[in-house]
Amino acid sequence: MPDFYQHRYISTLHQLAEPPVEEQEAALAEYSRRRPITLVLPALYSEVQGDALPGILDHLADVKFVGEVVISMNRMDGEQFAHAKDFLSRLHLPHRILWNDGPRVKALYKDLEQAQLTAYVPGKGYNVWMALGYILAKGEARVVATHDSDILSYHREMLHRLCMPTMHPNLAYQFCKSYYGRVSDRMYGRVTRLFVAPLLSALRNAIGDHKLLEYLENFRYPLSGEFSMSLELARTLRMPGDWGLEMGMLCEVYRNTTTRRICQVDLGGNFEHKHQHLGADGDDPREAKDGLVKMARDVALALLSNLVADGVVLSEGLLKTVRFTYERLAKESIQRYHDDAVVNGLTYLRHEEAEAVEGFTRALAVAGREFLMDNYESPHIPNWNRVNSALPDFGERLLDAVEEDNA
Repeated sequence: MPDFYQHRYISTLHQLAEPPVEEQEAALAEYSRRRPITLVLPALYSEVQGDALPGILDHLADVKFVGEVVISMNRMDGEQFAHAKDFLSRLHLPHRILWNDGPRVKALYKDLEQAQLTAYVPGKGYNVWMALGYILAKGEARVVATHDSDILSYHREMLHRLCMPTMHPNLAYQFCKSYYGRVSDRMYGRVTRLFVAPLLSALRNAIGDHKLLEYLENFRYPLSGEFSMSLELARTLRMPGDWGLEMGMLCEVYRNTTTRRICQVDLGGNFEHKHQHLGADGDDPREAKDGLVKMARDVALALLSNLVADGVVLSEGLLKTVRFTYERLAKESIQRYHDDAVVNGLTYLRHEEAEAVEGFTRALAVAGREFLMDNYESPHIPNWNRVNSALPDFGERLLDAVEEDNA
């Protein structure tokens, strides 16, 4: 039976039927005449050599409603950039590669740092942010959509479901977030299941009713990397440059538009993403460069920063209460997921789930101590309104840099 459940604050757009893909895309092509859309694909060079991106490009070949694709990349040298350009030439849609650590764009990042606006940290946050700056400077799109470049189960139907809420003329959404299942022979999505969900509950238990927490709890998959939004909204958003990107963006959207103009959409099926490792036991989450424990630390810092910005007073004693409550709730949830797995005939590695909770508890403790330090600063990148005010010619220079790189 289809799920009809609607949450309190935001609209949930379910997959209740399977309309023909061609009809949906034809409608979007018509809507794009008034609301042109650009697709952003944040990517590492390693994804050019992976299994997912070629399949994504094959599906995009049949898409008629996207005006341009911006592939915002990092972690590649000049030879690898040339290879990436050759590889991406198979994409017949108009497209540009934004080479974030190339010499031209790095010079622009240096200008941003000298103006005391932001300091570049390689990663998805800056890839998405600089792509938004490029699209805003170009001034042709009205809507931007973003999805990850490591989706092995990608189908172009996912893209039209993601874009429909922000492109349809009779729907008034400024921001659309995706949700989906991550199940194969077992459940994935551990940071969402075992960290974010019980942490939000623990914070609500300790702080009491709070609209930002209630809003965040409405999202079925707050850490999904797929969204679409109006360029009008994109211009106003700050965002974290680390793995707190998705959580920080949801909080920024909350502050910059009304909940009536925010929705989440079911992209259907089971997304098959690259699976991150947990992280070595005993690793300091502040020093780790990847892994789920590092991600949990960044997500926790983004959440704590946004709560304080919303007027919540966080003390050492309260954060200790949150940590112990989180650990209890997370461990209790393991039994629920075990039971769900049994009913569905899935493999459930209970010991690994418990190890994940222990790692996340460690990450939460580190994040709490770090947050309370006097010199802690929230790692937000400024919004594009501020950048264009401080450096009025920055957009034109960014356009020139991208065109020269892609010449």
